[in-house]
Amino acid sequence: MHFGVFATTFGLIFLAELPDKTAYTVLLLASRGRPLPVLFGSWAAFLVQGLLAVALGSFIGQLPPQAVRWTTAALFLAFGLFLLLGKDAEEAPPPLSKRKAVVQAFVLVFLAELGDATQIGTAALVARLHDRWSVLAGSTLALWTVSALAVTLGATVGARLPKRALRRVAGAVFLLFSAVSFLAL
Repeated sequence: MHFGVFATTFGLIFLAELPDKTAYTVLLLASRGRPLPVLFGSWAAFLVQGLLAVALGSFIGQLPPQAVRWTTAALFLAFGLFLLLGKDAEEAPPPLSKRKAVVQAFVLVFLAELGDATQIGTAALVARLHDRWSVLAGSTLALWTVSALAVTLGATVGARLPKRALRRVAGAVFLLFSAVSFLAL
């Protein structure tokens, strides 16, 4: 493993993921009462996504960027509208079992990372730096660090956060990402 490639990848992916919707998703999931299962589910999803990025590093360069951007923009739009227009529950849902919390975190993080800037960035770094294992290690550790920060924040202050307002903010953030994706075309 090459430390320079690892450190460069870690720094770039960490900074890109901090304001990302996936970190926000992990924070919201952890605020619902199962922080460790959420952390483990998100870590597993990030590892699988990292492996996919490494495997597809050279292939992504051949895909038309418009196809990735249109699909991503449509998904962001759908998630945003669902959060904004969805009906709020009168009571907080009961906490999920540990297994369901892991599965839910895995699925949501996995889907949120499909075509995400950090996934594409990881693939691009693999293609450019030709050191897939250093890139994978740096990228995965950066994503795990951000998710650990989000889980810690969600677990400590999550219960005091206004759920309806968070849902609306999350919806607006997804719509913003959709608009940015559409405009980047």
